[in-house]
Amino acid sequence: MDPGRVYQVWNPGRLIFGPGALGEISKEFTTRDKPLIVTDEGVVRAGILDKVTDLFARAEVRYDIFNRVVADTPIETVEEAASFYRERGCASIIGLGGGSSIDTAKAVAVRVSGDGTLREYGSGRPIPDCLPPIYAVPTTAGTGSEVSAVAVVSDHEGKMKVGIKSPLLVPKVALLDPLLLSTIPFRTAAETGADALSHAIEAYLSINSNVITDGMALSAMRMITSNLEKFAANPEETEAAGRMLLGSCLAGLSFANAGLGLVHGLAHSVGAYYHVSHGLSCALYLCAVMEFNVPACPEKFVSMAEALGVDVRGLSSEKASSQAVDAVRGLFSRLAIPKTFSEMGIEFRLDPKMVDDTYTAPVAKGNPRQAQPEQIAALFLSVQGTVSG
Repeated sequence: MDPGRVYQVWNPGRLIFGPGALGEISKEFTTRDKPLIVTDEGVVRAGILDKVTDLFARAEVRYDIFNRVVADTPIETVEEAASFYRERGCASIIGLGGGSSIDTAKAVAVRVSGDGTLREYGSGRPIPDCLPPIYAVPTTAGTGSEVSAVAVVSDHEGKMKVGIKSPLLVPKVALLDPLLLSTIPFRTAAETGADALSHAIEAYLSINSNVITDGMALSAMRMITSNLEKFAANPEETEAAGRMLLGSCLAGLSFANAGLGLVHGLAHSVGAYYHVSHGLSCALYLCAVMEFNVPACPEKFVSMAEALGVDVRGLSSEKASSQAVDAVRGLFSRLAIPKTFSEMGIEFRLDPKMVDDTYTAPVAKGNPRQAQPEQIAALFLSVQGTVSG
């Protein structure tokens, strides 16, 4: 810690954590309120939406439901939800689900409050300061969107992700209930967990990190690496689910203040072009980018290796760095996360625009080692796998 430096972090709204935390949601509203619940069909089928609406019915809280969120929500879906919000006279928004649902809720809040387009807000136009209250109820342990000041949606026409950033996008209340994760599929748990781990690692290595964000990031790494396998194998195990939720939340708080890096720059392009899930996109590139970043901050890799479960006693920084990467690679292998595009049956072809988009991506600006276009291209191709023909 630099004794001459002043540190500053943004805090979230209010966090309510623990088994049964969802039961507190109706206390946030009165009979005069009318929130729009933004969710997806998977949450509906799992019976989670019914849990919320039953609580509202008992408290006589009115509500409306928009349940057409899909992974990497396109702008058009946000516009549809915003129109529904206006038509139904809603006054607040609840994001119920994974990162796509919560980010959609945030984007709807922006869209119903001003006359700008989402592309304009993503390009830096200030968002209105009169957003409706946003509430977040995550049903995955990965995105950290419940505490972040960012909403990311997909621009399919432009083949890019649109990131809208403002402290006003931090949810007023986030309810973290591990019981809501009990039906999460193994693959979803593994991939969203990989996303959470990438958040923690990138925030820790970011050039904008500080002693406060570092503490949160390292704690997140410890929680995630020691609980992800247990959680994915048995999401009904409440303790592991709770620790994953907390780890994801701490990683979210860390990156919300320190920013991210090249992993997310690469992952956003892959998601926009090939519609690979965000967590899997991050997992594909995390180890390669870690190896790329070692020369820029080897001393941080020693502390990171320890947080990832490596016994660093007697290890040089070079060896500790290598074992940190190996620890992540081993974890992903045990979770059966694909290592290449060819493993997923995708014939990857690098579009030059993907390199340009990543090189200029604001999300990648915190990376500790500046990557040139040819290095970005090499990273993209490093997980291509077998090329046919």
